[in-house]
Order: sequence, then structure tokens, then C-alpha cells
Amino acid sequence: MKKAILGVCAVTLALALAACGSAPASGSAPASQPASASQPASEPASQPGSEPASEPASEPAEADYTAYTLQFDVPEKFAQLEEPPEGVSAMFQAADGSSINLVIYENDGSLASDVKQEDLVSLLEESMQQMGLEVEVLNPVFETGKLGDVCPYYRIDYTVVLNDVVMGQTMMGINADRAYTFTFTDMTGDWGQFFVDAIASITPVAQ
Repeated sequence: MKKAILGVCAVTLALALAACGSAPASGSAPASQPASASQPASEPASQPGSEPASEPASEPAEADYTAYTLQFDVPEKFAQLEEPPEGVSAMFQAADGSSINLVIYENDGSLASDVKQEDLVSLLEESMQQMGLEVEVLNPVFETGKLGDVCPYYRIDYTVVLNDVVMGQTMMGINADRAYTFTFTDMTGDWGQFFVDAIASITPVAQ
């Protein structure tokens, strides 16, 4: 029963974070970084007998993150549920109740990299309190950036103490062709390296 309650909580948190400001919502680098495809701009040839004009270097054009989709490796011993909970696009679960939830929805112009740590922590606590549960969010570690120098993302790692039960969670929101929210929930503390590897495998792939 305890595992079932915690599993429901993990799904609730994933959906709550996916709705955070309509922006997507998870110690290693967030993903492998593909090589940059940008090339230096060519310089115009100087005219004979004249000094080359001094021009400011042009800014490289930003890659269009909507031209990319995401791929990632599901850890061994995590089986995909045939019927994920309502609102969840895909859910992978281990025998101990640990899980990976994926919520996918359309981009609305907001960027994951604009999300703030304090907003996420407040939302986490509020969503649990609405379920009538006492919860503490401990030791949050937060970062934002661009995955593969292309896709805006945020990531937050933290520990949840829920009714005297401790579980670790990592949530990661990424803008790509759509908005993706990954939620990694470790119920037993046994999946740390598995989740590190899975998160590191999240990669933007040009369509």
C-alpha cells in the first residue's frame, strides 16, 4: 500500500510540474552533448590597397529546438506500463515501485530554462499538501541550460520525506519538438547509477 501511495504521488508531482507556468518539467551532466553544427562565418575578401573594414563578429544563429525530438535509454528492470496513469504519456516501473514518468505536450512558447527553483519547490509542496500529505523537500539541486546546445531545459534533484518515508526524485523539463517532462523516482535508493545513466542518455535528435 505504501508503494502504491508513493507511486501515485510521483505521478501527481510529474503532472503538477508539467503544468508549472505551462513550461515543461529532471551529479552527472544532463545528457551527452552532440558536436555543434555551427560554422564560423566567412570573412569578405579585402580590396587591394585598402584596409579591411573592421566589422563586429556576427552572432551565430540559434538552433531551432523545435526541429529536434528526444531519445533516451530506459534502464534494465524497468518495464513499460501498457496503460499509464491519466495524463502520463509513458511510465516505466521497477518491481519495488520506483518509476520513470514521461509527460509530453505541445510547446506554448514558454521555456524550461526560464523556470525558477523556488517556483518548483513551492509547487512540489503545494501539490502534496492538496493530497492531504505531509511532505518535506530536502536538499534541492537546480540547474538550467541547453541540452546538446539546442534544447532549453531545467533539472531539479531533491529528496522527499513523505509520511516518514524517504524517496529521491529527479525531474527534468525539456523543450524540443514538443515539451517533455521526465520524472525519475527512486523508492529504495537502489537506482542511483541507473538513473544517472538514463538521464545522461537523453539526447536531441534532428528530425
